[in-house]
Amino acid sequence: MSGIHASKILPLAFFYLIYTKSFTRNPRLSNYLRAMSKFQTLRVTEIRRETADSVSLLLEPVSGDVFNFVAGQYLTLRTKIDGEYVRRSYSICSSPRNEGLRVAIKEVPVGTFSTFANRKLQVGDTLESMPPEGRFTVDTRSETSNHLAFAAGSGITPILSIVKEVLTSSDTATFTLFYVNKNTQSIMFKDELADLKDVHLERFQIFNLLTREPVDVELFSGRLDSARLTRIFESVIDPSNFDVAYLCGPEPMIMDCKSSLSNFGMSEDNIKFELFTSSAPASASVTSSTSTSTPSEDKVDVAIRLDGVTTTVSVKRDGKSILSAALDAGLDVPFSCQGGVCCTCRCKMTSGAASMEINFALEPDEVENGYVLACQSHPVGDGPFVMDFDKP
Repeated sequence: MSGIHASKILPLAFFYLIYTKSFTRNPRLSNYLRAMSKFQTLRVTEIRRETADSVSLLLEPVSGDVFNFVAGQYLTLRTKIDGEYVRRSYSICSSPRNEGLRVAIKEVPVGTFSTFANRKLQVGDTLESMPPEGRFTVDTRSETSNHLAFAAGSGITPILSIVKEVLTSSDTATFTLFYVNKNTQSIMFKDELADLKDVHLERFQIFNLLTREPVDVELFSGRLDSARLTRIFESVIDPSNFDVAYLCGPEPMIMDCKSSLSNFGMSEDNIKFELFTSSAPASASVTSSTSTSTPSEDKVDVAIRLDGVTTTVSVKRDGKSILSAALDAGLDVPFSCQGGVCCTCRCKMTSGAASMEINFALEPDEVENGYVLACQSHPVGDGPFVMDFDKP
């Protein structure tokens, strides 16, 4: 996850939200993550100032355990601020190869957690964290050798981890990065990216685009929109020469990049993207239907199965989400962004149906098989309603 969070507009959007179209679901991994979904304590061992408004934190499990992760994943961190627990998700920017566990956090206006991390957090303090999660991960297929990425601002955070993994895991793989920022001073990891370029001269290309500072080449002055992407694809790179593309930034950039790459011959199956914020809700979808009759009651009971225990909560059809109702009832259900993208609250309707306000995380086949995002779900039709968090 990226280092910025727009807490002002929660729950509809985090500055960093997780989504990818290219992910192979692994039931064994899902079961492991579900079993390990409780928070563990991490100690801050280093705080590095990356830009005037961003820091990176080196974290170490107090237990001495190793937090294994895949390049591109994120941590859901939790701490108590002004007497209340606050949780946010941030991408891991370090390499899985002996670089430790490092996340980057960019301060945003009225961002409770980001402000705390940038201004008050100190070396030696502790944070709680869920195990690494996320579907926006490095492509490890044997036939993948040429990697392409587009990032904006703190969207570089997961991309940096992926770049390191690609360049260090293979002697022949290449990586081309287009990175958009306001000005030179706002470029996160500028020196680290330059060092990677120096070490991998023949295999790593980086093109910096600035929106509020003059540059020598007009093509790289401004945002990445469809028109600029078309010019880049016609004169700088050919998307058909790449095996996979990673996109991380705000929704308009992501959608323009995705459509432009497709127009220039790249399969959508090879385009992975991670979304900062959603500018508009997605269409509601209905899953796991057992009945489509008109409901007769405004409030219904939903049985929630978690860690082998079933608890029934009362949920208004047009009120809070099922996740919110479960949290109000004191259940320790897994969640993070509450924005319909990170997939932490993925579960299955094993009875009854639920509609989702937003879904940027689940694949169509998951929806067809009854999986929903609890943070976006509302009961529809007739019951009984059963939401199972234990299903892989």
